[in-house]
Amino acid sequence: MEHTSPQKPSPGSPRQPLGSGGVNPYQTTSLEIGSKLGPHHVQQMIGEGGVGSVYKVWHTGLEVTRAIKILKKGFNKEARERFLTEAKILADINHPNIVEIHSLGYWNQQVPFMEMEYVDGISVGKLLAQNRKLPIAVAVAISYFVCQALHYAHRKDYTLYGKVYRGLIHRDIKPENIIISQQGIVKLMDFGIARPSEISLHTVGDKIMGTLVYLSPEQLSGKKLDHRTDIFSLGAVLYEAVAGHRAFPHKKLSDLVQAKTKGEYRQPNEFDVPVPDSLNQAIVKSLALEPDTRFNSAADFGQSLYSVLTEVTDLSPQAVLNKFIADPLSIPSWEPVGLKKNPKKLAWYLGAASALAVGAGALILKTLLG
Repeated sequence: MEHTSPQKPSPGSPRQPLGSGGVNPYQTTSLEIGSKLGPHHVQQMIGEGGVGSVYKVWHTGLEVTRAIKILKKGFNKEARERFLTEAKILADINHPNIVEIHSLGYWNQQVPFMEMEYVDGISVGKLLAQNRKLPIAVAVAISYFVCQALHYAHRKDYTLYGKVYRGLIHRDIKPENIIISQQGIVKLMDFGIARPSEISLHTVGDKIMGTLVYLSPEQLSGKKLDHRTDIFSLGAVLYEAVAGHRAFPHKKLSDLVQAKTKGEYRQPNEFDVPVPDSLNQAIVKSLALEPDTRFNSAADFGQSLYSVLTEVTDLSPQAVLNKFIADPLSIPSWEPVGLKKNPKKLAWYLGAASALAVGAGALILKTLLG
């Protein structure tokens, strides 16, 4: 049963049945640590967004750790529909770099929740909060895998509410939605505002959906969106991970919108980081004001990043992340990773080393990843 005003039902609307203990699930959906939700034993809250809360749970029947995402208190009909759409989208996705959903359930037979894959790791957002920037090889490898996830999502057919749609736009690519597991696997998550490329499933009026810092210019201006909006957002994430600064650091919304809609920002190589020309060009292309001048696809962006990686390391993207997770200090931001005796690479890195102090950019991640 649904209604649009969870705080105060409209006159004449049917009364919502109370859950156990006289609790109205439409008013409070916070799960108590130690409580049970079907076969799930709630262990801890691990995340909270605008619509849902995420908990780490133990599935007592299967004896595995899972994650539960449940709609937050005070939700309305639109939020509930978006939540269910996210569940339908994730159920139809099978990709190693996208978080999996296992089932959909209802708390007290009313409040929807998703049983999802539990990713034991750390978000790129937390890594940047702790260290400001990442080693170039690590930032590029992470973005490469996000490109793989986006290419899959952008090209897949989805059946939603009886209709088949071609391609999906994530619309909320940001550091907090990218997680690296303890096994070095990159996972893209939170498809809460994703929608098919050609149509919007839910009416949102004039509201801007997503995180402003990483939104594309067309998202801010209300223009028609396609898959290249995600390419812009990923470019903004990569920029921040490499440069240690946001491409659009403006505090005032008006300044942020003006800079984005005019394509005004400092290039990554203008900071105190020795960014290879090829990487600088790739980031600039991803952040192009007009979608037509960006990479045509996430696959193209990923291929460009793979080429960059071959310039700075002899390791594969996965090997870079495995090495980083095993020992973050093994990949300082200024040193080569597994570098062979290649004169061009060596010369570039000697210049990089002279530009940075030996200790600059060292990552203090033992406590986070341990």
